[in-house]
Order: sequence, then C-alpha cells, then structure tokens
Amino acid sequence: MCPKIEENTTYGSTLSWANFFTIAFWRVFYSRPCGARDVLRLTFPFMVSFGTITIVTLTDRLCLSWRDPYEMNAAFQSGCLFWTLTVFPTGIGSFVNAFVSQYNGAGRSKRVGPVVWQGVFIGVASGAVIMALTPLIGPFFREMGASESTSILEQKYWAYLSLGAVAAVGLESLCSFFEGLCEPKTVMVVAIVGMGVNVVLDPILIFGVCGWLRLGLVGAAIASATSFWIMFLLLLYAAFRRDATGELGFRSGCRINVSEMKRLSYYGSMSAAQQSVEHVFFGVFTLLMGWFGDEASAATAIGYNLNSLLYMPAAGMGLAATTLVGNHLGAGTPRLGRRATFTSIALAASFAGVFSILFGVAPGFFVDVYGFGASEAFENIRPIAIDILRIVAVYLFVDACNLILSGALRGAGDARFIMNATFVVVALALGALFVGVRIMGCGIYWCWWILTGYLATNTVVFLFRFLQGKWMMKTLVDATPRLVDEQFATDEQRG
Repeated sequence: MCPKIEENTTYGSTLSWANFFTIAFWRVFYSRPCGARDVLRLTFPFMVSFGTITIVTLTDRLCLSWRDPYEMNAAFQSGCLFWTLTVFPTGIGSFVNAFVSQYNGAGRSKRVGPVVWQGVFIGVASGAVIMALTPLIGPFFREMGASESTSILEQKYWAYLSLGAVAAVGLESLCSFFEGLCEPKTVMVVAIVGMGVNVVLDPILIFGVCGWLRLGLVGAAIASATSFWIMFLLLLYAAFRRDATGELGFRSGCRINVSEMKRLSYYGSMSAAQQSVEHVFFGVFTLLMGWFGDEASAATAIGYNLNSLLYMPAAGMGLAATTLVGNHLGAGTPRLGRRATFTSIALAASFAGVFSILFGVAPGFFVDVYGFGASEAFENIRPIAIDILRIVAVYLFVDACNLILSGALRGAGDARFIMNATFVVVALALGALFVGVRIMGCGIYWCWWILTGYLATNTVVFLFRFLQGKWMMKTLVDATPRLVDEQFATDEQRG
C-alpha cells in the first residue's frame, strides 16, 4: 500500500553526500519514504507483468513458425495492425492510473471506482469497433501488397483475435485500478495466469491433439483471445473483492458518469495521442530499416531484441514513478513524489549504465549469441550489429531516463505538455530521417542516432519541465498540494 501522508509525517533521514561511500548512506537511500525500497516494491511486479507479454508473443510466433512460416508471417502482420489500433484506447485506459493514484492519495476513495468504470466503458466501445473492422482487413492487406492467400490468412487471424478485443482493451483500466492503489501484485498474478493459459493452449490449438483441433493460425488467435478474457474476468472479480466494503466506489460506480467520462477522455486522449504518435515514429523507423537491405534489417532486429530484454526494468520504474507521484501529489506532498522520481532515475540509470558499458566495450560477445550455429550470411550481419549495439549502449541510458520522467509527469496529470513536446520532437526526428536518408544519402547508423537523439531530446525537455515544478500544480482532484512544507523543504535543501 502507498503510505497515507498526514500533517505530522516524518519524511525520513536526509542523505549526506559526504557519506556516499558509507553503509549509512545506502541504508537511508533504501529505507526512507519513496526511497529504493518503495520504488522496487512496485517495480518488480510491473516487470513480471511486462515479461509475460514477451513470453506470450514468443510462444505464439515460435509455435506458428514450426507449423507454417507463412502462417506465422500472416499472424505477425495482422497482430501488429491489431495492436496498433489498440494503442489509443489502451493509452486512455493506462491514464486511469493517474486518476486512481491521486484520488487514493487525496483520500477521495469514492471517486476511484467511477473513473475506472469510465475507462472500462471506453475499452468496451473501442473493442467493439475493432471487431467490426474484420470485413475490411483482407482488402486492406491486399492493397498493401499481400497476396490473395496471405490476406485470407490475415483476415482469418484478425477475425478470431478481435473476439478478445473488448477484454484486451478493457483490462487496461482494471490494471490501472490496482496499480494506482499500489497493489501491483494482483496484476502480476493475473498476468502470469493469462500467460499460462496462452502457453498451454497454443500448442494444443495450433498442432492439435490426436488429430483433433489442428487449427493452426486460428488456434493461436483463439488462445490469445481466451487469455484476454480470462485476465479481464479475473481482474474484474478481484476489483469487486477489493471493494467489498464499497469504500472505493467500484461496486456502486458501474454506470456512465458524465463528469468523470469527460475528464478521463480529455486527459487520457492527450496521453493516448502522445503514445500513438510515438508508436507511429517507431513503426516508421522499423519499416525504414528494410530500405537498407536484409542485412541491415537483421542487424536492427538484433539490436531491438537485446534492448527489449533490458526495457522491462526501466518501464517498470517508469510506471512506479507514475503511481508514486500521483499518490503523493494527491496527498499534498509533491516533494515526496519528486524524491520517488529521482530515486527511480538513479536505480534505472545504474542498471542501464552497467549494460551500456558492456554493450560499448564488448558488443561482439552479445551479438555472437545470435550467430551460434548460423550460416555464413551472419558474417555480413555481424559488423553492422556490433556498430548498432554500440549506439544502443547510449540509447539504453537515455531511454531509461525518458521513461521515468515522462511517467512522473503523467502521474501528475501533465498530459498536455507531454503530448505537445512529443509531437514537436517526433516531427523534428521524422524530418531528420527523411532529409538524411532521401536527400543526404545517409545510412542505417544515421537512423539509429536520430532515434537515440529523439529519446535524448525528450529526456532533456521532460527533465526541464520536471525541475520547473509546474507539474506540482497539475492535480486531477481539485485540491492544492502542500507546496510549502517547511519540514521537508529544509530536509531537501540539506540533503
């Protein structure tokens, strides 16, 4: 549980930088409120939840590739489009975390349930629209150059996967319910169950049992849709159990609340727009890699895969920063939210820094893992992948800081600034990509440095905004934070 901050709260011991190399310094860093212990307590369940998504994706693609590579490719293409269309509504659902955490911190528990239900309703409506698009999927992929047989497979996969669209989008708000209450273990357990269901059903429905249920690509879609619904129903049940006394307004809030719907749609849509634009930018970058040939594209895939393994801790700390900033801003103690953010940055930067050094000093060691038992063609990919991994060494560090700072500002409800800043930086980055590749004739390394520069620029902009302190006034609960907290202000100046 996130601590409830009262007037007489003790903020914990200060850090004396003169004692940096002493045990006492690190004991305080770990144990004080919003120190490493509080951040890691939230981060670990978030990391596990993100990890289950990676395992599910890997299982789907692996099983389909064993059966038929063409089915695997069709499922991959159709699945990418499916998740692209869910980015906006799930972005709104994820912003429910900011509302819940601030309501929870402010002690306005009755307002938690209604805002969660508005997110669920938006998810249900969005999922229904995605299902309705099924007849258009085949023609769309044919227009994109897919063959008749491939487009049929892509539409078939979509038709069954979209049966879980309502649950896939709606469960994001239910996850935010527990995340905002600082109870991520519930989400973690449900994610593990959902992963288990998918991993068990995939081989059964794809390959069949004793000649039965050999559904191939359709079986993979059914397994995914089934896991979405099981997670959604489990989270719904857990939410009703959590609000057994009705103190959180979840049991009584299952109806359209015009006021909360407007507020969630306003702030959530800005956050979702930012995430959508960022998703488009990364999509353009990935597609652009094909411009430079198969070797460059394969080297990029290696760089992405190695980065994705280290993405989860930083993403988990970013979500922890969102939750802690929201709770303490709602409680009127934004300085503790600031402390949580800098603690998260210190932890994430330390973790990313270790691998940044390893990737920079010994990139060949990591790249050669992908070349084990490979053909001679890998020798052409290897030098490109090594150079990319050296860029990833910088990318890792700035990406970790970017995730945490944007997460902290999101927890404060500063959605408009995040959206506007991202729009401007993405436009500049896309312009630089176009000029470099099409006009100046730059290669793959230019694209990777632009991607890294994009994240670095975002990090600097978000850090400036965070240090300005304007986010402290971006409360979502119509309450003025206690900005003048003499005890803590003096504490911070000394520390």
